[in-house]
Amino acid sequence: MLTRIIVAAIGLPLLLAVIFFAPVWVYGIVVGAIAGLSAWELLRAVGGINKRMHIISSLFALSMPILSTIYDAGAVFTVMVFLLFAYNLCELMSSVSHEKGLKLETVALCILAGAVMPLMLTSLVKLAQRPHGIVYALLPFVAAFLSDAGAYFIGIFFGKHKLCPLLSPKKTVEGAVGGLVTTVIAMIIFGLVLLAIDYKVNFYIMALYGVFGSAACQLGDLSFSAIKRLYGVKDYGNLLPGHGGMLDRFDSTFWTAVMVDILVSWLPAFEKIV
Repeated sequence: MLTRIIVAAIGLPLLLAVIFFAPVWVYGIVVGAIAGLSAWELLRAVGGINKRMHIISSLFALSMPILSTIYDAGAVFTVMVFLLFAYNLCELMSSVSHEKGLKLETVALCILAGAVMPLMLTSLVKLAQRPHGIVYALLPFVAAFLSDAGAYFIGIFFGKHKLCPLLSPKKTVEGAVGGLVTTVIAMIIFGLVLLAIDYKVNFYIMALYGVFGSAACQLGDLSFSAIKRLYGVKDYGNLLPGHGGMLDRFDSTFWTAVMVDILVSWLPAFEKIV
């Protein structure tokens, strides 16, 4: 627990410093590093993937958020997923002549790690590129981190009923509800801060951000837990002491980033008063 808190106390201020003070291309590099390392950890965890495909997929994951700071994110994804699929298809065809051919499942996993996952994280960059991007860039992390923290502590003190014991034995129904309530409260407080710095805020929609943001966070967490259980691994890595690997720490952020990006596009909750 102490190690987990210390790592969070060091990493969180560094992340906030990048969001508040660094240009967006630096933020893109940080997001790209998260995506690339997460792809590497996922493919290492599932195993059975040759080194070339492993490296290429991780490099694609690293590159996509960075390139999206320069070019349109949709165009970047289209080009990169085509190139990655073409490369993996060549690997698939070349393996047919060997006794142990490449499985289509392996190609799908490389596409997931090298294209789909970084596309999800690219939502973080898209949010930061909006007008007053600092405010938008904070939203996914407020939702993901507060939902995780709320679920963790409420689960420890009040958890009695298992949520998904086969996927994540320590998660409880009480923890899940606690994470959702914590995120809603955090979003309302976030709205009050915005109100104080001359934003017009719809608190009902901010509460919806909390509900759907926490739901996406917990779905992301459980989905990557399912992959770990399927392949028999405890953690994706040990890069972050107390947290596991990069993917263990940011698993919920993949889904949350996309959800928040959709919400702020379809249901704007605040705007700057001119």
